[in-house]
Amino acid sequence: MKVFFGRSQVFTIVLLLVSLSASAQPSKKAVIDERNVRAEMYFLASDAMQGRGSGTPWEHATAEYIGSQFMQFGLEPAGENGFDGKPTYVQTVDVPGRENLTNLKIDDGSGSAYVYGRDWAAFGMTAKQLSGPLQKINLGDAGTKGAIVLVKVDRSRKFMDLAPEFAKLRQAGVAAIIITETNEGRDNWPEISQMKVGLVRRQGNLFMLKDAAAESFAKLNNGMLITISGDTVSGPSTNTWNAIGKITGTDPTLRSQVILISSHLDHLGVRQNAPTEDKIYNGADDDASGSVAVLEMARTLAVGKRPKRTVYFVCFGSEEVGGFGANYFVNNLPFPKEKLVANLEFEMIGRPDTAVKPDELWLTGYERSDLGPELARRGANLVQDPHPDQNFFQRSDNYTLARQGVIAHTVSSFGLHKDYHQASDEVRTIDFVHMTKSIDSMVLPIKWLVNSAFVPKWVEGKNPKSGN
Repeated sequence: MKVFFGRSQVFTIVLLLVSLSASAQPSKKAVIDERNVRAEMYFLASDAMQGRGSGTPWEHATAEYIGSQFMQFGLEPAGENGFDGKPTYVQTVDVPGRENLTNLKIDDGSGSAYVYGRDWAAFGMTAKQLSGPLQKINLGDAGTKGAIVLVKVDRSRKFMDLAPEFAKLRQAGVAAIIITETNEGRDNWPEISQMKVGLVRRQGNLFMLKDAAAESFAKLNNGMLITISGDTVSGPSTNTWNAIGKITGTDPTLRSQVILISSHLDHLGVRQNAPTEDKIYNGADDDASGSVAVLEMARTLAVGKRPKRTVYFVCFGSEEVGGFGANYFVNNLPFPKEKLVANLEFEMIGRPDTAVKPDELWLTGYERSDLGPELARRGANLVQDPHPDQNFFQRSDNYTLARQGVIAHTVSSFGLHKDYHQASDEVRTIDFVHMTKSIDSMVLPIKWLVNSAFVPKWVEGKNPKSGN
């Protein structure tokens, strides 16, 4: 028996089949609301927060704001006890007075006097005295271990662009790097020359000579002993603040395992010697964007069925001046360190990186462990860091944990934009569509991680704890 259908009946059936086909396709509904992303970003990176300077009342206010959001989302408090003896969402960290250097001088063995602030400037020292034989090189040449290298630099080069070359020289073991004057250095000289020179743990021993001093140095012979020294003076002790909330896992066999989702909440504050009219360094991308990601992950994971593993959400204080918040947290963990399965830090995701596809994020140290590849296999749009020469794996709070053996990486999409550590890193530069999609793209992979029994491991020879 043949069955015949009229034209209208055929059209109805086709629509029904198309509808059924579409409903059969797996779809991922966005769970991150751009309105929430904007609201949090507008507050954190507003002029009202005065750049969230490390150790300032504005950084404290930032931690309290983030903590209050954690409370609203329904997270458990994991900070210090409050006035009523109950835990809060903020942890106060004592920061010892920073050791600064005064009476700085350079001895080149010829009796010449180089006046700090007039002839030269320093960007931090790892010891109060450095010495070594002079080695005069051009940018890109190899440095000799133990040498104080004078690097001739093209005047048009930017500090950020020079970072990979500085990294290579440090890896070679040079004692110090002295560069010739650049246009950027000259334009910012009022600020650079008046900066306090602190004793730092890493990324120090970098100096710049003004033109006249560089000409004098250029006349010296290679091998002459150069000494750079100063007297130490301790500044006043300060505080920094971490915002901490948690969700206790529900699975009896997995709840003791911890996944840490983090960012840093501070930035550079207000700089009166800034070379521009704008003195507030708002830090929208660095790292209000990462803190918003932590907030939105907390909001999302606190809704509905709770994760099997315990999840800590921490926004660290004072990353910009030495990682004091993260360092305190990792050395005073509220749980056994061996139970910390992995840390994902979010930093600078406010704008897309043209070095990768528009919908991709990258993971610092991707090749060092199996965490990134496994998250990618679970749907994360994560790829390898396209800027390995920038050493970003070592330049965020994740490294504080990684050096103690914890699997810790940073999620980012920083495309080396020119607003990095400038007053121009403001909300107006944020791509909110990209940022919202980026956070949303990590929701399902992180939900998988906090509900699985997967324990990531370092690739052999890539564990930072062993000095790699």
